[in-house]
Amino acid sequence: MESLDADSAKLLQIAANNAKYRQAVESIWKDSDASGLILAHTNAFYVRVDELPKKGFPADADYVVCEVCVDDALVRSELDAHRELLQFALRSNGLRFEEFRIIPARHGMRSRHPFVDR
Repeated sequence: MESLDADSAKLLQIAANNAKYRQAVESIWKDSDASGLILAHTNAFYVRVDELPKKGFPADADYVVCEVCVDDALVRSELDAHRELLQFALRSNGLRFEEFRIIPARHGMRSRHPFVDR
């Protein structure tokens, strides 16, 4: 990745993170219909640095958050019920983060479906 320009490296990292999310979902929901439903309603998966200062967290360290944006309330509740398993699976796949968030999709985000096979 060091040989790539910044934009290409960022796109490659996003693709790798998305693949790790897909693997984590498929390892928890073994049935392809169940994992397919989760992935079909996932509108975005982000691993990013949160710039807002956090109480009790060192100011010079990066506070990394992992966010899953979902457009369906049933799927959000299913993800929330399996939150700890999902965090463990993501960390087992090599992701490092301090906080895990499940957020609802709003407005234009609802039309994005990066995990639906075309």
